[in-house]
Amino acid sequence: MTDIETQIQSQIDLSEWINTHFSIKFEFASESAKLAFTCFDITVEHHTSIVTLYNLKLFGSAFALLRVQFEALVRGLWLLNVASEADLTKFQSDKGVPGFGQMIKSIENAREINYGTLSYLKEQQWSIFNSFTHTGIDALSRRMGIETTGYDNYSTEDGIRALRYSGLIALLSTAELALLKNDEGLAQHTILTINEYRAT
Repeated sequence: MTDIETQIQSQIDLSEWINTHFSIKFEFASESAKLAFTCFDITVEHHTSIVTLYNLKLFGSAFALLRVQFEALVRGLWLLNVASEADLTKFQSDKGVPGFGQMIKSIENAREINYGTLSYLKEQQWSIFNSFTHTGIDALSRRMGIETTGYDNYSTEDGIRALRYSGLIALLSTAELALLKNDEGLAQHTILTINEYRAT
């Protein structure tokens, strides 16, 4: 297999592993936990969608979901770790939610283990994720060739990076799902999987 075929299969395997371990009912201790779980669940679904779209050579749509997936993870973490009752009320009314950068700072301040990955993704990738979602120049330049536009102009390297970012975001969500499930063994296994994923 080529590098991109190997990456696609790796992400398919990851998606199947997540579905095997997390397609179960959860009991929620609070409304914030319920909302956070739903964010993490959406994050995982976006990963599966990105892999599926990429495998179908619908690269523009796959890339466009990266921002949406990352945002779902961050919102879930904010709801679970930071949001007050007043914040939850505002959130449920779709108004008064902090800016994205402020959410990340408040999450990292609230967690005993700093998620430096969130700040890194925000600083290094947020701008390009926005461009992909909002049809900016980063999105357009990847589609444009000398005589054509479309899937055949995207680089394999960009595809591998996009798939790996999506897989990492999905794994960070599954770590949170394991904690919500109160399954310490699964949480530890997920953390080991994240560390192995980052190392490859």
